[in-house]
This record gives sequence, structure tokens and C-alpha cells, in this order.
Amino acid sequence: MRFFITILFVLIFVKTSAQKITGTVVAQDTGKPIKGVSVFFDNTTVATETDDNGVFTINIPFNNKNQLIVVAEGYDYFLVANPVETSLKIQLKKEEHFMEELVIDKNVFSRKEYVKAFYHFFIGTTDNAKKSKIVNENDLVFHYDTKSNLFTAYSEKPIEIDNKSLGYRIKFHMQLFEVQFNYKTLNPGNYVSSNYFGYSLFNEIGKPTSRTMAKRESTFKRSTPAFFADLVDSNLDQSDYILAVNGLKVNPQDYFTINKETTVATICLKQKPTRKTPVVSKKSFSNGSFNPNLATEYKEVEVPFTILNMKTQEQSIFYFQQNCTQISANGQLLKPNDVLFGGFFGDLKTADMLPFDFSNEKIKMDRVQELEKANKIPAYEEFEQNAVDFYTSKDYVAHIKARKLFFDKLKVTYNDKTHEPFAKWIDKNVQYTLFSSKEEAVALHGDFVSSYKLIKEQIIRIEKIEDYYRELYGEKEFDEMYSKALLGGIMSKAELPKPE
Repeated sequence: MRFFITILFVLIFVKTSAQKITGTVVAQDTGKPIKGVSVFFDNTTVATETDDNGVFTINIPFNNKNQLIVVAEGYDYFLVANPVETSLKIQLKKEEHFMEELVIDKNVFSRKEYVKAFYHFFIGTTDNAKKSKIVNENDLVFHYDTKSNLFTAYSEKPIEIDNKSLGYRIKFHMQLFEVQFNYKTLNPGNYVSSNYFGYSLFNEIGKPTSRTMAKRESTFKRSTPAFFADLVDSNLDQSDYILAVNGLKVNPQDYFTINKETTVATICLKQKPTRKTPVVSKKSFSNGSFNPNLATEYKEVEVPFTILNMKTQEQSIFYFQQNCTQISANGQLLKPNDVLFGGFFGDLKTADMLPFDFSNEKIKMDRVQELEKANKIPAYEEFEQNAVDFYTSKDYVAHIKARKLFFDKLKVTYNDKTHEPFAKWIDKNVQYTLFSSKEEAVALHGDFVSSYKLIKEQIIRIEKIEDYYRELYGEKEFDEMYSKALLGGIMSKAELPKPE
């Protein structure tokens, strides 16, 4: 799509508003609207509440793949997967409480010990974690099953976390938290597995300082979304990360197939990373001890991928739990349980979470700056102004007028690449056009061609940059953003007739 904008388009109204979801929330049992219902996109800063009539409107984040969460105290959660622009009628069901008979040994651990363990497995142990605090600790309820050594926690209210390091207050609607230990202990050194799941809403704590923004950027660059974003873009060689198997650097293309679309990428395993290990048999023993040099048979055993951050020397491992997984445009796993992490990435918890809309914007700006520098492309704001200046220039307007005059009278198809020269072609076809004579046709064609030659190089340059930004931002977002800017710029420069 080329932006041949004429001065006549100034008077055309173009709808360029962001995509929105509107809706009404009512109680399922009474049908009455519910006021103050929280409506938000999971793991973002985008949120709203219903008004007195249970009505809400919320903008859909750019490249969104996150669920829309609708929640009110005393009601079950309502989730909308893959939300698109629409109008919703939502009925919330009253939450049912099932009382389970729990036998709890109150002397197993103190509440202080429970809270300490919860911080370790939920908040984390990084520098960001040390500056994070759960505001409503008293809402947490803990349970330790002494038969299975399973530590669980829940809260009827969202867990509110003040992360002073990253400048966010997070409301985490926890659905699951459990840690499996080897024996009756809360010692982090003796756990088997840990898992928690929920829906998160981020709010800024005041206006972020330059120090806070730098900390967010640093946190993102050390995160799994940063790694996967580089992996999807085939950019690992230019990043801080190395992918390795059995201690040796590997080419990602040998292990993954990546299908990249506008808002999501699908990563599938070509082959699992493995290591040859000897098969233990009687022949491989010497003097009662196993000797691998005597082994005659070997088997392939799956091993994890290793990720090494060369800048920080932090090491992580990961296994694919499914053959394929999907990654959002900003590198986030759409199904986190598809990949199992260990090492540094495995230790990252809630205190190192960033909202989807922050990391998405960060990637976009980083790519813009890198590509602009590499390709000598002007900054987007500068390009917008250059485009407005060009599309309102005398040469371009003259060309549009000449083009319109010519094609309004041509009325039939003429292609200079397949037809003979116009002067010869019009001799045989003038009767099928609205030209009054061959001479008029040749004259108008000459004006059209000569006016185009004056602006040809500028058009090629601008179209090249339009294509560049269209690919960078996505066709739909760029076309809406760009057309709005052009129309605004053209209207501000156009000399419209004043009403009498």
C-alpha cells in the first residue's frame, strides 16, 4: 500500500482510534450490574473498572496475546482468551467456598518461617527481590502437609507487592502456589520443585526516574523474554547470550525451526539435545568397578540446553516440555509451562517480572535505533515531518493534478511496460477515451510524465522508508499511525477556504 495522498484527502475523515473492548458486567444470579469490577490485561499496566452501570471500556495493548481478566470480590474469575475488538456481556458467577477438613500441626513451622520461605520461592532472591515487599502479608494463608512435605499458600485477596527497584506495585491474583520438599523442611536447599501461577496487574509507583528506567532495562536484558526475542530474530550472535549443548556452542538452526508472524512466533524442536552415555553391563566392570572405557554400547540421553550470558556470566538451563511453543512479539512465552528453566532463569521470580507493555515498547525502540543507525534511516518523527513536507510540496501537488487530469480522461488501461509508446497507442485507441483529440491526450500524458520525473527519486526514497517502518511496527499499526500523522500535518499546512 503506497501513500499517494492528495490535498483532496484532507477533507476525508479517517478513523485511527486504538482497538477497544467495551462491555457490561452483571451478576449471573440477579442480572444486576456490578460496580467497581477490575478489568485488566494479564501481565500489563492496562486496566480499568466498571462504572455504576457495570459498563467498561479498555484499550487493547499493541501486539496483545494476553488474556483479559475480569474479577470482583466474591465472584469467580472471568477470562477472555485472545481478546479482540468487540462488545461483551459478562455474567459473573458467585464464588463457591468448599470447606476442606485440614489437619494442621501448628507446631510444624512458625509463621515467620512460612513467610521467609514464601518470599524465597515467590518474590525471589535477586537485588530486585531485596527491594520488594508484600504489602498485605496478613492476607496470606499457609499450609504444610507433613505426609507429602508439600508447602502451599493462598490468598483470597490479590497479593500486593511494592517493587521499589523497578518502580511498580503489582497486584498478583494467585491461583496456585506449591513447593515440594524432600522431607519435612522449609530449607530452599532441599526442595524438589516449586510452582506458582496467577494473573498480574502492574501500576507505576509515581513517575519513573532515569535510574528506575535503567534498572528496568537491565532487568529485561537478563530475562527469558530478551533471550527468546533474540532467538526468534536470529540475533543471538549480536546479543550477550550463547546457546550451548554439552558445554559447546551450537547453532540454534540445528535444533529449532522458527515460524515468525506479525504478533507471535512458533518455535519447534528439530531435535532434542542429547549426550551419549555408556550402557552398564558386566563387560564394563573391571575389578568390581565400572570402567567406561570397557563399554561397548551407548545410548542417547536427553540433556538441557544451556544459556550463558557472556556479559554477566549468569548461566541458565532449559528443557522443552512440549515439541512446540509460542512466543509473543516481545519474547514472552504464551504458555510458560511449555519450557522448564533452571539456573539463573529458574531463580527469577515475581520481583524480576516486567509488564508485557514495557518490554514490548523497549524492544521496539531498541530495534528502531539499531536499524536506523545501520540503514541511515531518519528517526520516525523526522520522517513523518519529511513526508508531510513532500506530500504538500508544489511539485507533488502538480503531479497529482496532472495525474488526475490524464487518468480521468484515459478511462481505459494503458501500461507503458506492455503497450507501445503512448503517442502510437493513442492513435489506435483515442476513440475509447474521453480525450477531445490525440493532441490533447499527448499533451496531458506529457504533463503527467514530466511532473513524475521531478519527484521520482523522492517517491522511491519515501516508499522505501514507509516499507521499512511498516515492517518494523506491523502493517496495521503503522498505516493507522502514519495516515493520522499525514492527515494532521496536511490539514495544518493546507489553505482551506474560510466560511463566508
